[in-house]
Amino acid sequence: MRSNRQHLAKRNQFVFFRRVVIIALCSLAADLIALPAGDGRVMAQESIASTDVESTISSVTVFRQQANIVRQVKLAASQDTEHIRVTGLPETLRNQTLRNQSVRWESDADITVRSIRVSPHEAKIETGDQTALDQQLERLNVEVQDASNEVAVIEQDLETIERLVDFSAGKAKQDLVHSKLEVDAVAGVADFVMQRRRSLAKEMHTARRNLQIKQRDVDEFMNQRNRDAKPVAAPTFDVLLTVDAPTGGILRLTYWVDQVSWEPNYTIRATSEPDAADHFVVQLDGKLTQNSGEDWKNVELSFCTGAPDLQANGPLLAPLRVSVGDGSASTADAMTEFGHITGPGQALPTWEDPASWQRNFVLNTTAAGRQVHEINRQQSVQRELAEDANNNLTDETYRVSGLIDVTDKTTDKAVTIFRTEVTSPIYRVVTPLLSSFAYREAALSNPFGQNLVGGDATVFMDGRFVGRTSLPPTAAGGEFAVGLGADRQVRTRRELMTRTTSIKGGNRLSKLDYRLVISNYHAKEVNIRLYDRIPISSDAGTVNVVTDSNSLGTLSDDAKYQRMQRPTGILRWDLAIPAKRFGGDAYDHHYSYTVEVDRTRSVVSNDVEQQMQNDLRFNSSGGGGMGGGMGGFGGGMGGFGGGMGGGGSM
Repeated sequence: MRSNRQHLAKRNQFVFFRRVVIIALCSLAADLIALPAGDGRVMAQESIASTDVESTISSVTVFRQQANIVRQVKLAASQDTEHIRVTGLPETLRNQTLRNQSVRWESDADITVRSIRVSPHEAKIETGDQTALDQQLERLNVEVQDASNEVAVIEQDLETIERLVDFSAGKAKQDLVHSKLEVDAVAGVADFVMQRRRSLAKEMHTARRNLQIKQRDVDEFMNQRNRDAKPVAAPTFDVLLTVDAPTGGILRLTYWVDQVSWEPNYTIRATSEPDAADHFVVQLDGKLTQNSGEDWKNVELSFCTGAPDLQANGPLLAPLRVSVGDGSASTADAMTEFGHITGPGQALPTWEDPASWQRNFVLNTTAAGRQVHEINRQQSVQRELAEDANNNLTDETYRVSGLIDVTDKTTDKAVTIFRTEVTSPIYRVVTPLLSSFAYREAALSNPFGQNLVGGDATVFMDGRFVGRTSLPPTAAGGEFAVGLGADRQVRTRRELMTRTTSIKGGNRLSKLDYRLVISNYHAKEVNIRLYDRIPISSDAGTVNVVTDSNSLGTLSDDAKYQRMQRPTGILRWDLAIPAKRFGGDAYDHHYSYTVEVDRTRSVVSNDVEQQMQNDLRFNSSGGGGMGGGMGGFGGGMGGFGGGMGGGGSM
């Protein structure tokens, strides 16, 4: 009865599943019949056979965070429209969500691309070998299962023997109680049990060993299969093109890839020449990281400092309209009014670039806030730069000579962009206010005929490493200063010799006399640029600093100094310090100035941190003209800590 119920349940399940399958097939057939004719045309287009063509990467332009790749395809002459496929575009292809826009084409020949489409690559799967391997693995698994079942059967036989022993022992005990023990029967059962146990033990040993062998065969097969398996290829993209090439020619495909970057790195080697002009070797390397997923072999390589979305148009200056507000409003409030940036009030024309419009709007609004702030605040001398003054060069491309190979998974590969030799005198910069040592420096002209991108530099002097510095962006034909480390044989200190005070009407006059001491331990004369400073007033009329040519001496006539630094109170003297001038014979330079202020008030420095930051930013940018400001002092500042201790020997 139970068997009949089970059979009936299985039959009902089979009928139910058969009905479900029939309903699903009918629904699928209805969907296929309802497909519009257009979908059929699309499917037909997808099925058009494309011919695979070879392509080679001919040139690469590396930007800071991506690269532009140019692939060349050589097409044979054909009077028919061709459908071709270019494979191998890497997974890092940009704009994958806009695949039809991620690849561009161009050609110098009479070639027309009628359509272009990018799609993920579908690799052909070879099922023959895979099927044989799967069948072999299935056979081995069946053998393991059979061996495991054999072990299980023997274990059940052993359990049966144990139950027989328990039954025989109980029966013998009952017979003993009733004095009916049959010794021959008990002995026969015991002999049978021992013989059967020995036999089953041997069978169990053989079966378990066979199971271990079968399992080892499966493990060895899987290990060998893994060793022989081809590595899983990274996903790639195909470019499907429909082209007309009646005369043949070269078709170039252009696309962008991510995970590529570069950083500029300079190496400067200086050689001092006692009887000739000092010699410099300047080398610019591009430190390249390439993880795009494709190898670049024999390519023309370029490094670009710009960005792919760089705006070609310059900013547009709009009028500034002002009115009079409440005089009690603070300057900060006036600045805040210009800080609220909103979008365009009306819809832009269709030809207007929203990014360009927004840039012009933000730049003009920010500049308006600065101009109103200039009118309202009391500070008389104001020097500021536009917002992009500290930006690096944005439109320079450096082409590497010759062809080069760059494989995938490359990190920090140094590629020499250019190398040149220049001559320039080495001088010493002496600033007693900031350091007790002189620092070697040289002003180098940009000889490359291109704008130089700012970047880190490693500096060597006479074959000795002296430190690292950062070079500023420098225009073609401009010059930049290179720090060459500290010169411990030229030392300095600053002394306030006298301070005299007098009263003139309601003002107090304080005259300060300084002595700047320079010690030269060299056996030759050295040229120095001696720097110091006098205060300048942020509010005209409240503090008056009086100097004259007799008290200051002959200041440097360098045009850049006179234009950029002298108006800010920076003093510079170009001096030649004779050899062996130290100790009691040290070179002394004297100067003085007078400060006039209301006698009831004291001189203070307002917003010193902010003002210092603004002035240093202005000077480091070369005044906004990409002149290449102070290039840093190499590693020289390391001597500052010990400098003051040596002052007593001068």
